[in-house]
Amino acid sequence: MGRHRLIRVAGIAFGLIALAGCAGEPAPETPDVREIPRPADMASLNPDAVAMIENAIEVVEERPAEAFPRAGLAMIYQAQDLLEPAREAYLQALRIEPDNARWLYHLARVERSLGNPEAAITAVTRSLELEPEYVPSYWRLGSWRLSVGQPVEAEADFRRGLALAPDDPSSHVGLARSLAEQNRVEEAGRQLETLLEAEPDDSLAHYLLASIYRTLGREEDAARHAVLGQGQAAPREDPWTAEDINRFRLDFESRVRMAATLISAGQVGRAVGMLEMLREVSADDAALLLQLGRAYMLAGRPDEGMATLQRGVELHPGDAELLAEAAAAHHDLGRSERALELLAQAIETGSDDGLALTRQGIIQESLERYAEAVGSYRQALALSPRDTRVMKRLGDCLARLERYDAAAAAYESALSIEGESGELLARLGFAWYQLGRFADAENALSRALELNPERTEWAKVLEQTRRAGQG
Repeated sequence: MGRHRLIRVAGIAFGLIALAGCAGEPAPETPDVREIPRPADMASLNPDAVAMIENAIEVVEERPAEAFPRAGLAMIYQAQDLLEPAREAYLQALRIEPDNARWLYHLARVERSLGNPEAAITAVTRSLELEPEYVPSYWRLGSWRLSVGQPVEAEADFRRGLALAPDDPSSHVGLARSLAEQNRVEEAGRQLETLLEAEPDDSLAHYLLASIYRTLGREEDAARHAVLGQGQAAPREDPWTAEDINRFRLDFESRVRMAATLISAGQVGRAVGMLEMLREVSADDAALLLQLGRAYMLAGRPDEGMATLQRGVELHPGDAELLAEAAAAHHDLGRSERALELLAQAIETGSDDGLALTRQGIIQESLERYAEAVGSYRQALALSPRDTRVMKRLGDCLARLERYDAAAAAYESALSIEGESGELLARLGFAWYQLGRFADAENALSRALELNPERTEWAKVLEQTRRAGQG
């Protein structure tokens, strides 16, 4: 990254300090503040995010006694969904400056995202004591109280928000939810009907009203509102988050790519959390649905994974990568024929880079349809001619068909690209053994065992090869 970009990102970090209100006197040294919180793994982050973090840390190091730099660092962490270090940085800032309502509000949101609703309630309640007219604090507090089974208290929070902002949709929806939780279903329905008179396109209100009408036995009304509730709900406006946090967020595409990197690194839980937050921004984005579906499947949540990928396929029927990912999910769940149908669709798009063809071959191979798999792998290699994994699979299928000359050629091609590999040498040795090329087979198997001495099954084949060569 060039120096001009580092300077720009550093300027953003200093700008946040000004935004937070650093006009006051610097706070005195405090023994409560521990070392600067840092992410456990910076390698998986976008380079722009790393630059922002590093520059913000430099500001904290230069001004260790002040609260504002630590709060700025916390906001940058929160914007990148680095919740644990964000929480610690907010706590450090609040040890120095305990009466900052905005920081308490942001801390509350981080605590809730970390699965700590009680801590979130405590923090936002304190924020409201300091800033009692900030309406989003009331509807967040009410929502969090609903999540811990406190509908009566939540109702009071939503009503306080409505007293300050009678047209606030989030407070209306929250109040309806709290009434429904208390079995005051007809009141809840009237609340949503009132909101929809003013906000007829509020899909979340339609969705909730459909549920209430079903409870009341009003099936036709429920069906009508269910259709209207299928759209993407508009994000609820939160000025403090927009001003303090969103300015540090990377663009949507960069954050989806970051989530994909996390999945590849095995950090699936963190990727799911990031992608679920991004879904609030653009629920129908193809790349988002692909990565979220993949993450759900890897996280052991196959129903959500399948539903997400199916949604992606319905919305983007010409996206080869989405079709291939949905096919892989079906195959994982034992639905091989449906998987092959989706892969055929992906291949027909003409935009496949070999992924769909490779997965088609893998499924055909698993079904022992080796001749078909050979055809799929050859087509995949025409698109990606240096993919050694496909070469290996092609060789395996050819060996299954007893076409050992062709199998050996596939293994040799892979070795010429990949270099020495015990697995490939062992396969090549077996193919040569079947062709009666015992000396070549012995050399390949001997080298495979040198690379992987623990593979005792190869030693048995090597011994058979030596005996056959002597005979």
